[in-house]
Amino acid sequence: MATAKPGKTVSITDEQLKQYEELGYIIFNDLFNEQEIDGIRDIIDELDEESEKALRKKGQDFINVSGKINFNANINFRRPELQRFTADQRFVDITTTLLGPDTKLYWDQSVYKRPEADKDFPWHQDNGYVPTEPIHYVTCWLALEDSNLENGCIWIQPGTHKKGFVPHIKTDLGWICYYGDIEGEPVELKKGSMVVFHSLLFHRSTPNRSQATRKAYVIQYSVDGAKNPTNDSIFRNGPLIAKDGKAVYNSFVPRELC
Repeated sequence: MATAKPGKTVSITDEQLKQYEELGYIIFNDLFNEQEIDGIRDIIDELDEESEKALRKKGQDFINVSGKINFNANINFRRPELQRFTADQRFVDITTTLLGPDTKLYWDQSVYKRPEADKDFPWHQDNGYVPTEPIHYVTCWLALEDSNLENGCIWIQPGTHKKGFVPHIKTDLGWICYYGDIEGEPVELKKGSMVVFHSLLFHRSTPNRSQATRKAYVIQYSVDGAKNPTNDSIFRNGPLIAKDGKAVYNSFVPRELC
C-alpha cells in the first residue's frame, strides 16, 4: 500500500508498480486529509442533492435509481474547486507513473449509494460502459466517507485486467461481464483513502446495509488524446493535467462532450 508524502506528492515504488501490473490495483491510504475531503464532499453533497431531485421525477435512469444509487457525472465542469482538485499534484504523480507523461481527466462522477440500495452493482470493467482507445485508463475510487462491508464497499477480482476486454451484457442493474461464483476481494477504505485500478479490472459493489449513504468520488484519467474508437471523437470531459510528466492544469472549456 502506498501513502502520500508530506508536501502532497506521491511516490509509487517498484514493488507497488509491479502490483499494479500483476494484480491491477494499488491502495493509497490517507491520501487526502480530513479537511481536504470535507471541503470536496460538501460541494459534491450539494450537487448530488440537485441531481437526486431531478432523478425523483424519473424514478430510474438506467443505473441511477432514485433513493438508492446516483451516479452524477462530469461534475468537474460545475464547480472550479472540483476541477482544480482533479488536477492535484497527487493525481499527476499517480497518472504519469501508470500511464505516461501526458495525462488528462477522462471522466469524473460522484457515486452515492444510499441505505435503500439493496442489490449488488454487478461485476464489470469500466471499459464496458464506453469504448476507449487506448484501452487502458486509470480509475481512482476515492472514499469521501469510510467505505466498508456494511455500507457497500467495492470488490475486485485481482489480475482480471489481464483478460483484456470481456464482452458485457446490458441489464437493468448495469453492464455485466462476469456471472461466475468467484466472490472477489473487498476493498475497505477509510475516509480520504483511495484505490487506483486498471480500467479492465473486474469490480462490483455490494448492498448498503448501513443507515448512512456510502459516498465516493470516482475520477478517471487517460492519456492525452484518448478517443472513442466507434466515432474517432476525442474525449473532452476534463482538463489536461500533465504534459511531459509535469503538472500543466489550465481552466478547460469543452467544445463537446463525448
